[in-house]
Amino acid sequence: MKQADRTTWPLHRIKGLLAGVPFFNEVLRQDAQQFDVLLAHCEVLVAGPGETVIRQGDGDNCLYFLLRGQLAVMAEQPQQREQVLNYISPGEVFGTLAMLRETPRSATIRVDDATREAVLARIDYVFFSNISDFSVFSLETKLSFYHMLVHNIRWTLEVNRMQDPDHEVVSLLRKVPMFTGEKGTPAELEALHGQAHMLAELLCRWNETPAQGGAMQFT
Repeated sequence: MKQADRTTWPLHRIKGLLAGVPFFNEVLRQDAQQFDVLLAHCEVLVAGPGETVIRQGDGDNCLYFLLRGQLAVMAEQPQQREQVLNYISPGEVFGTLAMLRETPRSATIRVDDATREAVLARIDYVFFSNISDFSVFSLETKLSFYHMLVHNIRWTLEVNRMQDPDHEVVSLLRKVPMFTGEKGTPAELEALHGQAHMLAELLCRWNETPAQGGAMQFT
């Protein structure tokens, strides 16, 4: 991968792509200045067909957003052919589980061979991990970030629950506390931060028993 060339990808074009991602779009609607800060802290990357975006076993602390193209999620097994497990489409976020759990990437993600060029945004979790620091991103932006993470993981777990309602994780999912206090407060952010980490652990536990069926979220 390489940094997006600003001649080919000028700022207005990149902003247009980012606005198609729900998280970035929400920040833009809330606070245009925060959107510019978010853009300044993002790496916009370009990758060609077959190029590796994330390699299984690697460690990094970043969250990824696909802006253009299609990615293939690959399972690498020793002495076996690679298998395509899933595809990632524009607007989707990936890399959530390893980021939250600080674990190695669980799958390899490559640009699909049929894609001429993939464009991605990458942001380091260091800017969001400290939920009491608003020196870079505001409370509202961090709330949007954690709402996105919780929604993303919970959606996958709910898909799994519908396909396998008797899975052992289902009873644990019901025990994840829901926030009932005042919205838009540091208390809500703290609750979302806790939910994101708990849900990530549950989804990883589900992924360890893939024979049960259901959607899987990797990396």
